[in-house]
Amino acid sequence: MTFKRILCLLAASAMVVSIAGCSGGESNASSAAPSSQAPASSAADSSSAPAESSAPAAATTEEAVGFEAVTVPTLEESLQKYPVEGGGKVSMWVSFNGTSAKYYQSLAEDISVKRYVKDTGIEIEFVHPASGQEKENFNLLVVSDSLPDILVNGSTQYAGGSAAAVADGVFADLTDLVSQYAPDYNYFLEQNDLFWRLATTDEGKVYDLYSYKDIQAPYYYRPQLRKDMLDEFGMETPKTLAQLEEFFAKVKEKYPDVAPYTPDKTGIDNLLLGTFNAGTGDNGKKYFVVDGKIHNSYLEPGFKDFLTTMSDWYAKGYINKDFTTITNKEQEFCAGRTAFLYGNTDTIYVLANEMGVAFDSIPFPRVNEGDEFHGDVYYFPQNGTPTAISAKSKNKELALQFMNYSFTKQGSAVINYGDPDISWSWSEEVYPEYQSTIPIYNDYALNCPDYPLSDIEYTVRLHTCWAKFRYGDDVMMIRNVLDPDCWAYRAKWGDDPTSDGAYAMPTLNFMPEIATEIGTLQTNVDTYADEMILKYITGVEPLSSYDSFVAEINNLGMPRLIEIYQTAYDALLNKSR
Repeated sequence: MTFKRILCLLAASAMVVSIAGCSGGESNASSAAPSSQAPASSAADSSSAPAESSAPAAATTEEAVGFEAVTVPTLEESLQKYPVEGGGKVSMWVSFNGTSAKYYQSLAEDISVKRYVKDTGIEIEFVHPASGQEKENFNLLVVSDSLPDILVNGSTQYAGGSAAAVADGVFADLTDLVSQYAPDYNYFLEQNDLFWRLATTDEGKVYDLYSYKDIQAPYYYRPQLRKDMLDEFGMETPKTLAQLEEFFAKVKEKYPDVAPYTPDKTGIDNLLLGTFNAGTGDNGKKYFVVDGKIHNSYLEPGFKDFLTTMSDWYAKGYINKDFTTITNKEQEFCAGRTAFLYGNTDTIYVLANEMGVAFDSIPFPRVNEGDEFHGDVYYFPQNGTPTAISAKSKNKELALQFMNYSFTKQGSAVINYGDPDISWSWSEEVYPEYQSTIPIYNDYALNCPDYPLSDIEYTVRLHTCWAKFRYGDDVMMIRNVLDPDCWAYRAKWGDDPTSDGAYAMPTLNFMPEIATEIGTLQTNVDTYADEMILKYITGVEPLSSYDSFVAEINNLGMPRLIEIYQTAYDALLNKSR
């Protein structure tokens, strides 16, 4: 099968992964022996899991499209020598995770970062924007001509993205520098053609370094509910919207102080769109691919069905009246103030156990039991965290050498697992999934006396930072290694044969002028759509005006946006070195 055919099928039948936060999720394991087979059920409730669980969700997608993922192991010996001769200092603009901020004033104090600096011989100064003010802070630095050397996720803050930033002289074109100063990153570009296609422009230029991950597994974001209430009501695990609504009705009747459902503050849980064949869980921009054609949620027939359902639930009191102001749904759930949500399985497993709240995940609900669900996540090897370098940086080469360490065997272990003198050592055997030995946590990490388990992923180790080679969450996240049931909880419904990531859309590249056009059109569409969606859900606007909503979406430029995305998608299919 040709690569073009494979990629076409992959995208038509298989993310921009993003991660508010992290989009991880790989193959099942313990500290002794990771396995690519997902556990059959969660400790929370093994009785309601599918009967024959043996493979992670992504396997069904791969089988459906005939796509065999490429595994590229880290090199035993790095191509760049560390510590860098002469050393030096670079600066980095990067968001600061709230959990880390509970313990540190800056990432400079983080255990992993300290070891990373020691190993590379390169000092680093961090510039952390205030939470929620990233875009304002970034653009202020652009205007004041004071950008740091390294810019993490800067392309998401700059109007028109990386291409526009390079054209405007804000980001550096790294194409001619990567092979010499980031050779270990370049190795992955050379070894995985799909990664190269996704991580470079249509002309093959390098504007950002991206995280690399070629391991597939169940997505960490799932529908979850209060298991104690489900048992109290004598109900089976909900598998349809009607069954879920029955659960909501009983919660409202028996527990009036508990919100049956707390959706995202926008009113849209992207994974719920998949129930109506109107979107995917991994694309916040509402674009997806069906049989090689770009679609947008707002124009799908199922989107009206979604709004009708949400409006009905809101009118019946099933939706949290304060959902637009709630920023942490998981906290609401674990505090017992809501009975159902789409949320982070890992976070809920740990936090709900700590807070004594009974919980369970359910399969993606369907309109009719057995309906196919194509809105799940597919992990493309270009795994987010685009990291650029300022065009006016005087330390471009040193900045690339600093970044490159994240793609070496030792450096990726440090940035994913922490300091080897404190929390881990190398395994003595080769793990098939990685074709290499991998880090193994020690007793300090697994029984840490200094941090609670709910905070350990951002203290003993650094879960999110800049672009890096990523290990699987099953072997990298301490909570999953310490308690395999935590991973089992995520993987519980991962083998559902009626669920796949068939609508997932890869990252697309746009020329600066096109990116600028997209920015203008998309802003107009989103501003209008966001306002109207909330009005429809809360009943302020009757759904009888829905045809006018679609007409206005089109009038604001949606046909042109779909045309642009389709052209870029076709270019990706035809791209060659």
